[in-house]
Amino acid sequence: MSVLVAYSHTAEGRAALQEGIRVAGLEEIPVVAFDLDTPTTREDRSIDPPHTAVDGAGTVRWIGRRKDDPDSADELLDTSEEIGATTIVVGIRRRSAVGKLLLGSNAQRILLGADVPVLAVKADTHDH
Repeated sequence: MSVLVAYSHTAEGRAALQEGIRVAGLEEIPVVAFDLDTPTTREDRSIDPPHTAVDGAGTVRWIGRRKDDPDSADELLDTSEEIGATTIVVGIRRRSAVGKLLLGSNAQRILLGADVPVLAVKADTHDH
């Protein structure tokens, strides 16, 4: 059991990580951060990578995407099942109707495709 964070290198990703740490602390379970932006080799992506402290709030286990899998949302959903996640936390931002039409949204695909509850959070500020 763990809280799985859909992490991206944005304000929304940082907000998701903070909220994931908070939720995991309440449930007293580990946090696993799935890096949506950084592909790694299969060997680097082991389910037991080194833990890193985040703001003194405990440790976060990091998992990177496989280089050979271009679909990070589907891979995150597979990872959720693999590690037995109880909750997925994802950062979201507002998009225009055209933005929704032209660009796929990892957050939307995670929200619709997850078999466990998904907590969507917004950042206080946005990277531009």
